[in-house]
Order: sequence, then structure tokens, then C-alpha cells
Amino acid sequence: MLERKQNLLGWLLVLPAVIILGGFFIYPMVYSLIVSLFKWDLLGSKTFIGLDNYSFLLFKDVVFKKSLINTLYFSIFYIIGSLLLSLGTAMIVQQQLKGIRTIRTILMTPLVIPMAITGIIWSLLYEPYGFVNALLDIFGVQGKEWLFNSKYAMPAVILVSIWQSFGLYTIIFVTGLQQIPNNLYESMSIDGAGKWKMFQHLTLPMLKPTTFFVTTLLLINSFKVFDQIWVMTQGGPGNSTITLVVYMYQKVFSSVGLATAASSILFIIVLCLVFIQYYLMGREDKH
Repeated sequence: MLERKQNLLGWLLVLPAVIILGGFFIYPMVYSLIVSLFKWDLLGSKTFIGLDNYSFLLFKDVVFKKSLINTLYFSIFYIIGSLLLSLGTAMIVQQQLKGIRTIRTILMTPLVIPMAITGIIWSLLYEPYGFVNALLDIFGVQGKEWLFNSKYAMPAVILVSIWQSFGLYTIIFVTGLQQIPNNLYESMSIDGAGKWKMFQHLTLPMLKPTTFFVTTLLLINSFKVFDQIWVMTQGGPGNSTITLVVYMYQKVFSSVGLATAASSILFIIVLCLVFIQYYLMGREDKH
């Protein structure tokens, strides 16, 4: 009897969370999956067409394929760039250097600026006669039409995205670094290990859980990138910066079925990548 009361109490305590999770996450996901099987433009009635939306996206829609390639392109360079920059910065920030608090404050500043505002500011900086080209001109480098050239638009957006968010991942890495006992570094130092060997054989292995967490966050955030691209380029020029979420936003006003089908494909891709990452992480831990 006591056990049943405890179980009932447990269910009552988690019930609000279950309701919120079901109402704001599970139900919209299931509903969008159902809508993806219909032809619907928000105004008329729904027409059931089965998997035709998925077939059109995967085999006929050139713009969707372009958005998928662009999303992968953005994700690869955003993840690698953010990991390297945030880990390198964390290694510096965790040291007790003079003026380190000021440096930490500066690193956190981009995080408190809304991405829409960040996009507007950097759009002005990227102007042909803006600050970026003026700075390059000082060093004798010819400026580019960053956001108006399909070759440079995506790299420009990636740099802004890294700059805006790497402070958050730096903090996470600093927390992970602080969990590594100092006596391990002292032992390796006594054995004659240099800084690079300590980093390679101690810091990196001890940071595996933190790196996995950061990489997962980066992976999810990179595939749902929207704000900065919409503010800075709106997917242009010539669809050179259109991503899956930008594609969905453009399609939702004309074909809800295609937009929700694209969102389902995006969810499956991210889920598979996270599971692959989790599997590889598990295999490394076993070794």
C-alpha cells in the first residue's frame, strides 16, 4: 500500500512536466508529421497525398537539395571552428592572468546581443565600404562584396555565427577543465611531459564528456540556423546561403505540407547524427 502511494506521488510530481512536454513538444511533432502527408496552403482544405511531399523534396526539388548541402556546409565549418576557438579560448581563460576578468566579460558580450541585432550590425560591417573591408585595406588585402557574392556569403555568415556563440561553449569547456585534478598535471610534469603531451594525453581524454556535450549542442544549433541568415542574406544571393530552416520558413506560406515534411527530414537527420556520435563516443570509452 505504501509503495502504491509513493508511486502515485511520483506520477503526480512529474505530471506537470509530462503535460508541458506533451503539449509543447510531442503533440506539435506528431501533428507536423501528420500534416506532412497532406497538400495544404493554410487557406483551403487539406488533401491527403501520402508520401508525395517527401518524394518531391528528395528527388525533384533542387532548392531543397541546395538547402540540405548548405546546411551540411554550415554545420561542418561552424562545429569545427567553434570547437577549436572555444577550447583554445578556454585554455587561456582558465589561467589566472592579469585582466582575465575583463577578458571573460568581453567574451560573454556577444551572447547577450540578440542574433537579429548581431546580424544587422555585421551586415553593416560587411558592406563594400564597411569596417571589414577598411581593415583589410590597411593590410593591403582587397575587400570583397561579402554578402553579395555567392562565394563569400556563407563563410561570412559562419564567422558571425562562431563569433556570437563561442563564448557559451568556452564557459562549458572552462567548467570541464576545472574538473581535471591539478595533481595529474603535476605527476606528468614530474615525469618530464611537456605542455603538448599533457594536453594530448591528459586534457583531451578527460574532456571527452564535455566535448561530446558541446558537439551535440553545436550539431543541433547548426542544423536549426535561421536568424542570422534571414537577417543578413535571406538565403541569397542565388540560394547560396539558404538552409533547411530558411527553406521551411519560405515554404510554410505556400505549402505547409512541404514545410512540415522538410522539418521531419531535418529531425531525422539530426537524430541520426546524434545517435552516431553517441555510438562512436561509447566505442571510444570502451577502448
